Amino acid sequence: MLRHHFAHFDHVLAAIERFELTRTPSTLVDCIRAAAAVYGYEMFVIAAAPSAARSEFDQLVLLRHWPEDWFRRYVHERLLPHDPIAAQTREQYGAFAWRDVSWSSDTLQTTRLMEIASRDYGMRQGYCVPIYGIYGYEGAVSFAGREVDGAPSANAAMELLALYAMNQLMRLRSEEKAAQAVLSAREREVLTWAAIGKTAWDTGCILSISTDTVNKHMASAMRKLKAYTKTQAVAESLRRGEIQL
Repeated sequence: MLRHHFAHFDHVLAAIERFELTRTPSTLVDCIRAAAAVYGYEMFVIAAAPSAARSEFDQLVLLRHWPEDWFRRYVHERLLPHDPIAAQTREQYGAFAWRDVSWSSDTLQTTRLMEIASRDYGMRQGYCVPIYGIYGYEGAVSFAGREVDGAPSANAAMELLALYAMNQLMRLRSEEKAAQAVLSAREREVLTWAAIGKTAWDTGCILSISTDTVNKHMASAMRKLKAYTKTQAVAESLRRGEIQL
């Protein structure tokens, strides 16, 4: 038994090393697929928590290896509010197996969703790892497959794989954003406070700078974003990922 646990440990360590060597999201997908396949998982999705700027499923998905037809259907039919797995990730701190999630059989859309996923797309079993940070729920990694290893030691390995996969994805996205960023740190601060309704005077007090300096940073940000109004500048900076709410 001890040797079996060491095998899981060795596999996870090797997978983590491969994760850290990836330089693009597509290569990270391949590494996650290979690591999860050892435990019978064939598909996965990494999604962020909903926010004021992002609420639709296709906006929340950060990385995935899902059947393309199912992904389009899930988005088109707006199935996220009826997905009991997604709901559980926002309510439960620890990782969990799909089989442990219950929902009312009277909820026809939910029952239909789970039946279609299992019957038509091979998502018969799954394991989900909610991701929490200092500000609460930040997202989740969800794996699925036809026949998976649901032993406690395998689940522990999958949880570690999920956490390190998310960590590497965030690192890659951070590097990409840094390379594409056009705003200065101060301009992003000014826009962020404007996005939550603060006036230039409010922002100046918060940042300990003058109102005139706030307005200069805002004007500079508007020029860089090719925006004609503050509202447009806020919307564009959110779209680009320069700021987040």
